[in-house]
Amino acid sequence: MKAVVTKGDGSVEIADVAQPTLVEPDDVIVKVAAAAVCGTDLHFIGMPILSPTTPLGHEFIGEVVEVGSAVHGFALGQRVKSRMFVCCGHCVACLTGQQTKCPEYLLFGGPGPGGGVLAGGQAEYVRIPHADRTLTSIVDGLSDVNALLLTDTLPTAWDAVTQTGSPAGKTFAVVGAGPVGQQVIACAYALGASAVYAVDLDDRRLAKAESLGAIPVSATGPAGEQIWNLAGRGVDVAIDAVGSQAAVDTAMQAVSTAGVVALVGAILAGEIKFAVQHLVHKNVRIRPIMGNPYANEHLVTPMLASGRLTLPGLIDAELPLTDAPKAYEAFAARKVNKIVLVP
Repeated sequence: MKAVVTKGDGSVEIADVAQPTLVEPDDVIVKVAAAAVCGTDLHFIGMPILSPTTPLGHEFIGEVVEVGSAVHGFALGQRVKSRMFVCCGHCVACLTGQQTKCPEYLLFGGPGPGGGVLAGGQAEYVRIPHADRTLTSIVDGLSDVNALLLTDTLPTAWDAVTQTGSPAGKTFAVVGAGPVGQQVIACAYALGASAVYAVDLDDRRLAKAESLGAIPVSATGPAGEQIWNLAGRGVDVAIDAVGSQAAVDTAMQAVSTAGVVALVGAILAGEIKFAVQHLVHKNVRIRPIMGNPYANEHLVTPMLASGRLTLPGLIDAELPLTDAPKAYEAFAARKVNKIVLVP
């Protein structure tokens, strides 16, 4: 079958790889209908961490075409979306709603903390382990676009807003106005935030953030200081949606005394340093965020269905799977906001 793979040199290519088959009785095989490219994928293709025969991609939807003997919740032909990672379902972390801390955590199309690798969904077919837990059906009325967002980025944005305390009436800053940052803005306002500031270098992304109600702040200047002054005393919550030292520094400068800084941007290598005067004298709390659709999908989905949470135009490009190299180039160059591949 055709799949998107990388040699870790910063590029992707289309390769012929083995079509997946059922391995365990609780597996399902899904024929992929659409797969989105995520910013995390850009990290993976720049690092020699995946086999050149391992398909990328952890944001995908499709149709069930094979069902293992121990699967009870899914049938042939069913329209489904996959959560972005698999977990065991029975450890302490899983039983307490902390599935991202499961020792068997494996991200589709990426490496696990224990060294394992799971083939991703930027392919014609994908194997889903622990299918009764990993898959969810796509309810009537839920668009393909919203179903794709529910696999990863929207639950991540939701967690960034809700795991930093009750958002109602609070002020937020999001550093990085890409797709995740835009979803942070939408979630914050849907849950009652009084103001959201958005920081980015890209004018198009700032314009998109502004269209969602955010107050745009260019990262070409002292953005953190600007937000501190604009908000009067800094913001209650500052969110790094980039994963860089510069973004974290901006968030630390923008946040108020006794505020919260949430780390959402993927940091796969290196170190992030925090100034003592911020942590101690400013009494800032740091909250690392790993999006968890297992824990919040049931909360986010009704918000989409009711129209209270809307994300118009967030996915703005679609290409055939075979044009994945062009798609990745366009996404990395910020020529598109978020792009979908269709096998």
